[in-house]
Amino acid sequence: MSEATAEATAQLEEMPAPVFETRPPFDLSDGLRARVDELDLGETVEHVKEHGYGYIHDAASPEFVARLRETIVRIVRGESGHLLGPNVPLVNMLLPKDPVFEEVVLNPKLLTIAEILCGKGALLSQVAATLKEKATEPGDGKGGLHADQNWTPAPFPVHNQLVTFCWACDEFNEAAGSTRVVPGSHRERRHPNEQEVAEEPGVVATECPAGSIVFWDGSTWHSGGAPRTVDGERVVLHVTYGRMALRPVESYDFLDEDWLEGKPFEMRVLLGREDFLATPQGGFAHGMKLPRAMNWAKS
Repeated sequence: MSEATAEATAQLEEMPAPVFETRPPFDLSDGLRARVDELDLGETVEHVKEHGYGYIHDAASPEFVARLRETIVRIVRGESGHLLGPNVPLVNMLLPKDPVFEEVVLNPKLLTIAEILCGKGALLSQVAATLKEKATEPGDGKGGLHADQNWTPAPFPVHNQLVTFCWACDEFNEAAGSTRVVPGSHRERRHPNEQEVAEEPGVVATECPAGSIVFWDGSTWHSGGAPRTVDGERVVLHVTYGRMALRPVESYDFLDEDWLEGKPFEMRVLLGREDFLATPQGGFAHGMKLPRAMNWAKS
């Protein structure tokens, strides 16, 4: 047997047995169920299954949460990021900016919920932070209701596509300007319509102590526009994981603008240069490309 044949044979012997059936949502393997039990996430899993969102408590020590908060404040105050609204600066692309973010994205509780909602092999999609101060002109904050898998056409797949975690470094409640959700909206499997965005029917403010994590699946309607009406700040880390399904087989990221010069606009679209996804600047750095791509997704 030649060396090449021996190597190929060894690779075949190492290949996993094929799986022929897709597990329904929340049909956990024995191993995943054991992790849920070990991490005391049973009630959390049942809550997100029923309501589309949930809470994780005791994900890290108070000392870790304090370090996370201090790091976020230092970075947000020190960088020119983006504004999500009045008094709400945002900074993204955080993973390499401090080791604390590496610890967050590898947290066992986050990874377990991410696998339940986005499957094994889920990818890190975004690491961003916001700092919300007391509103100078509160208003009602309506108008921002959406589902996070906003570049997925409706009806949304039965299998969830995204999960977003908000690590609350300060207490979450209505007065603090916490994220608002519409419980059960994940069962609609669509985007909210214009009237629902304007009126936010059924919306509730999420509530949890500082150091907790509130999260929701990609179909759940929610809004971060609620104004903060009390003194102080709401410091939050936003971490999103996504299902691995739609990555291209081949990557042409190495092709630069010189190669693209003079080529049709359609070539730019095919190579992902005209949307906001998978870019080293993060989604908020691309102006009209973000809302335009979300409109394309509904075609």
